[in-house]
Amino acid sequence: MFIGNRAQELCCLQGNAQHVVVQNRIHQFRFLEEDKQRYRIARAFIYGKIRNQRSTILYFHKQKCSATKKAAAARLSDELGQISIQVRELPYTDKWNAVLMGLEGRAAASYWQVLGEYQWLGPTFHARIGRGAQDPTNQALNYGYGILSSVVWNALTNAGLEVYLGALHAVRPGKPALVLDVMEEYRAWVVDRAVIKLRSELKGDELKPKTRKKLTADILSTLSKPILYKGKKIRLESVIQRQCYRLCGMFADERKYRPLLFRW
Repeated sequence: MFIGNRAQELCCLQGNAQHVVVQNRIHQFRFLEEDKQRYRIARAFIYGKIRNQRSTILYFHKQKCSATKKAAAARLSDELGQISIQVRELPYTDKWNAVLMGLEGRAAASYWQVLGEYQWLGPTFHARIGRGAQDPTNQALNYGYGILSSVVWNALTNAGLEVYLGALHAVRPGKPALVLDVMEEYRAWVVDRAVIKLRSELKGDELKPKTRKKLTADILSTLSKPILYKGKKIRLESVIQRQCYRLCGMFADERKYRPLLFRW
């Protein structure tokens, strides 16, 4: 995967010796044809996302900060914990998608509101803005998500899956829905955490090249660090690859997919 200077995907280079198994894609397409199966995997992705948002805020809660910040982090942690339980226990109905996205939206609104109000993301951050952001913090977040996207894209391709067919994000031309789905559980721990660490440098009107370089180094360092995974210490980037293989297992109806939950 090649990315541009704003971390947008430019092209994907594939050889003729890929570990692509046609059967994996057949399983994926059949699995995602069923609404109840999409519900199962989408719920897992969102549960992982919210739990890891909680882990991220608790990671900074344990560090030295004001009593006001600590109290806000504790309240947010409790709220995210409660919402994650609602996601985990969400029953299947014909309106599961709207309910699930509503819970995800509540969690995201509280998460970004606290990070902004208490300046965990620096003085220029007021609200989460995606493409076209004019402030350095949102530019840093978008850049970091671009790096993460390239890693997840590569892992899904290695696993032999179709990146444009997902369970949670809508299928649209040019939109890598499965990449966006799988990214959810890693966004907060891999990218948001790195941006929060750099909050003192997020000033002015745009992301400085020097800060972008530091952000890239921090994200790549996180991806290369070993974490405990099923009783073994394994590099996070390799864990992401294994999680994509587990996703293949769920598509084949051989195993349950469990999101990766980070320890703070």
